[in-house]
Amino acid sequence: MNLYGLIVFHHVAASGSITRAAEILRISQPAVTAHVRNMANELGLTLLAPKGRGILLTEAGERLAAHAAKLFALQNEITRDIEQYRAGEAGELRIAATSLPANFLLLEQLVSFRGVCPAVQVSLRTLNANDALEALLHYEADLAVIGGGGEPRAGLNRTLLLEDELWFVSSVEHRYAGRHIPFSALMQEPFIMRESGSAARERLLSLCRVNGTNVPEAALQVSGVHESIHAVAAGLGIAFVSALEANKAVSRGELARVWAEGADLRNPIVLYTREGESLPPAAQHFIDVMMAKAG
Repeated sequence: MNLYGLIVFHHVAASGSITRAAEILRISQPAVTAHVRNMANELGLTLLAPKGRGILLTEAGERLAAHAAKLFALQNEITRDIEQYRAGEAGELRIAATSLPANFLLLEQLVSFRGVCPAVQVSLRTLNANDALEALLHYEADLAVIGGGGEPRAGLNRTLLLEDELWFVSSVEHRYAGRHIPFSALMQEPFIMRESGSAARERLLSLCRVNGTNVPEAALQVSGVHESIHAVAAGLGIAFVSALEANKAVSRGELARVWAEGADLRNPIVLYTREGESLPPAAQHFIDVMMAKAG
């Protein structure tokens, strides 16, 4: 059965006129008549009967018109859905991210995105850098956001989203709270150390090498951002953390910054996408939202 012929018949039935249907569809009257005649011949039924200057639907025509109306409604629904998808307002957004951007950057961005695209289904997976990039390469994610920058990968584009500061923080009662002190002196203090392989830990060790100091004593080793902040606030030691992680606690007066002379490091937050491929519209829309907020 010719589906376009059914759409033509719908307009004939709904308008009650071959002429009006031709105007709506922007085709000729003979073309409309031919579609209706072909539909009748295919079904072996009479669909229209003359009625003065207009037309009358036969019983068969009424039944076919009811089905054609459903097809027309479905056509409109498909058109709306595809238009929303093309505009990035529908579909699915799959993000793979490391802990820092997942917890302290992307959630705020997703609030803004959901405000304009509430119909998009969003999934956010928190992974280590290697697994996040593997998920992107294997089409398990549409984009990846990596704290610390990550290593360049063949087949992936890298875009710097922002450079986050790295801070030394202490409890508000610590003797160095709010002070500027030599880096070597700060390294004599007990530290809350992150797990081996974490970006903050690696950068702290790098600073020690550059400044020719020993690695600070680990008062406690933890495997998460929140654990670090709570341990510092309790007075167990100093921590080297992302400004994104510690900013709210410092603003609330739960932690204090300590400035180490000669130690100024930035922590890049990098967006990865697949090279040479167009992003799904929802993913491109989300990136546009992120870039607008970053700007």
